[in-house]
Amino acid sequence: MAVVITNLEKRKINILNYKNFIKFIFINYFFLNIPAYCDDKGKILAYVAGCYGCHTSNNNTPFSGRYKIKTKYGTFISPNITFDPVNGIGSWDFKSFSNAIAHGISPNAKPYYPVFPYKWYKDLSTKDSLAIFNYIKSLPQSSIKQKSHNLYFPYNIREFLWIRRILEEKLFKSQTPVIKNKVISEGTYLIKNVGHCGACHSPRTIFSIVKNINDLSGRPKSNNNLNDGVPNISNNLNKGIGSWDELDIVFFLKNGFKPNGDYVESHMSSIIENGTSYLNENELYKIAKYLLSNYNK
Repeated sequence: MAVVITNLEKRKINILNYKNFIKFIFINYFFLNIPAYCDDKGKILAYVAGCYGCHTSNNNTPFSGRYKIKTKYGTFISPNITFDPVNGIGSWDFKSFSNAIAHGISPNAKPYYPVFPYKWYKDLSTKDSLAIFNYIKSLPQSSIKQKSHNLYFPYNIREFLWIRRILEEKLFKSQTPVIKNKVISEGTYLIKNVGHCGACHSPRTIFSIVKNINDLSGRPKSNNNLNDGVPNISNNLNKGIGSWDELDIVFFLKNGFKPNGDYVESHMSSIIENGTSYLNENELYKIAKYLLSNYNK
């Protein structure tokens, strides 16, 4: 099997020394599964929005759930979102689906935990939400049953989420500024609403409430037992990625390599392989434009 290097990668090879170039070939050939060109809008959106990444624990049964997310609140276990009528979401119509992803409310009127990034999905266009819905609906059904979350007290009491929602609405309101530049505006939509980068990169309070949805300054590890620290991706020159250029960002989101030639660590490698690598170069440049703009201070 030949290793195909795209024009984007050829343009970027000059930042990699010989050792890192060998590493680039090795990782792309043996580990990364960079997707070929895909024109299925629903599939692209489902992957970039993290539906595959968060709802797949076994590649042989995609979207069947049971993916474990370890946090300081305990371990969340994702549900089966195939259209199995018993163990999946086969009984949902588009209205139920839309209400779940936009408002975090299940069809039986229970609130979802904020590990599900509905706060970011709420501004997805109806067209894009429907594309994701139809794509997932087209997939093979899986009968894998949901496992319960393993959360610490009092976070295991779901009813407390209603109180958290009230606090969030009253104390921490943040709106995306009006952006007149079309390219940056489209990049904002991709990074905030589809990619929901702030779900990880925005600082949170003790109740896991995001202080400002526009703040991508990251957050430190919650304790030594968890590798949950998230870097600053604001345009700050010293603390963020302000020293990167647009090509650095595009190359990183496509292949996982930083400007210094190091490969991305931990969970972000999965986000790239099963998410941002599905975007085309033009879409990645729009994201880069936003990240380096003054809207991302």
